Amino acid sequence: MKRLLLFAPFLLAAHAADSDHLAEGQWESLFQIESSSTDGKKQHQQNAPIYPPSRCVKGGETAPMAFFSHPEDPECKTVSLKAEKGKIRLTRLCQSASNPMATIEAKGHYDPHHYSMTFLMWNMFDGVKIAVKGHITGSYQGLCPPQ
Repeated sequence: MKRLLLFAPFLLAAHAADSDHLAEGQWESLFQIESSSTDGKKQHQQNAPIYPPSRCVKGGETAPMAFFSHPEDPECKTVSLKAEKGKIRLTRLCQSASNPMATIEAKGHYDPHHYSMTFLMWNMFDGVKIAVKGHITGSYQGLCPPQ
């Protein structure tokens, strides 16, 4: 019996590592623009990171398909998504009244407490192709604050 108790932490850790769900609780994201171009001509280098509001993830939202289908921007719609076994690939379309339709493609990896994706966003504005490349990371911050 004592041997079983000694191995219990390792068994619990192994079970958690096998889980394909992300942790329930508070998540923080970071968007980093690495470069942009207009008709293939580089415009600028890295910008300061953008921190969208943190997000409280509960219950069924921890499944990867649910977690990653939630766009940070209400003007964006997820049109394709594959998230399983620690890998993610998604495409979103974003449009506002003042901007033309933009396409965002991202791919990367995740585990229960982190995710990391590279992205490419592009659109056409008055016949000019605008492209932005960057990186999105997310990390689990702990329990959701009481409401």
